[in-house]
Parts: sequence; structure tokens; C-alpha cells
Amino acid sequence: MPYFPLFVNLEDKRVVVVGGGNVASRKIEKLLPFQPRIRVVAPRITPYIKGLAEEGKVELVERKLRMADLKDAFLVVVAVDDLMLQKRVYDYCLKMGIHCNAVDSPDFCTFLFPALIVRKELVIGISTSGKVPALSAGIRELMENKLPKDLDELLSELEIIRENLPKGEERQKRLNALVRRRLGL
Repeated sequence: MPYFPLFVNLEDKRVVVVGGGNVASRKIEKLLPFQPRIRVVAPRITPYIKGLAEEGKVELVERKLRMADLKDAFLVVVAVDDLMLQKRVYDYCLKMGIHCNAVDSPDFCTFLFPALIVRKELVIGISTSGKVPALSAGIRELMENKLPKDLDELLSELEIIRENLPKGEERQKRLNALVRRRLGL
């Protein structure tokens, strides 16, 4: 079954990352631009994550997970190979109404981590509904190479027009015409 792409505001929301390895590092790197309050819980931590903690970008809890570590979470990412722990965290999150993603285990996910293209306010998420993440990553790379380099400039220009013209058909026509012209459609 395909997953519906839902974009949510993570700013100042508690995100708990269970695990401190390379996969956790990659997930944290993807989350940081969205400004959540990230807590990493793991007995072993990569130098990258330690550096983020030293910079005050993540909170570090260097020990095994306790379910109490999850209680104030909006979202949890389980980046460990331990399937029993993934299931325990998933079950807890379901019970508590917390969004959960267990890396490489779609059965223990309430949401999927898409392949992301982020250009300031423009965010494109690509997913195969957890079936083949490598295909999502490949499509992301293909799209990144095809997108115009001046998208930030175009976004700003469109935003100014949108703010300065009254709502309605004329504004929409003007925005659509500019998008089509600048993107070569």
C-alpha cells in the first residue's frame, strides 16, 4: 500500500533518535535543517553525532534506551539492527500516539523517511513506500541534477508576487505563467 506524503512542521518538536551509528548520523543530518529538538539515545555514538552534541545541535544520552526517553517525543527514529528493540519502540509509540520510523523495517513504521531534495523552502520527498529505498535515492539524484540552479531565486520572486497581488484567478495565471516560462515547460 502506498504511503501518503505528509509534510509536517518539526521546528522545536522533540525527535528521539535511537541509535548512534552511521545510519543514525545520516537520519540526523536529514532532520537538522527542519530545526527539531533532537535527542540521541545510544551507548555508542559516532564522532559526527558527538560533534553535533558539542555544538549544542543535539542532546546526547549515552546509554541503552529506556522507554521513558520517548515520552515527550513527537517523532522517533529507530536506527538500530535489533529487531526486538525496533518492535518494542514501535509498540510503545503506537500506544502513545508518537510517529515512529524503524530504519529498514517498514512493518515497524507509522511514517517513512523519504529521499529528500531540500532547497531552502522547496522540499521534495520521494518514496517507494518502503519497498526499494535505493530507487528513491536514485530518482532523487536524477531530479537534483535536472532542477534549475536558480530555484531559490525563483521561489523568492514568486513569493513576492503572491504576497503583493490579491488572491484570485489573475494572480494564479501570472504565477503559473512565470513558473512555466522559468522552468521551460
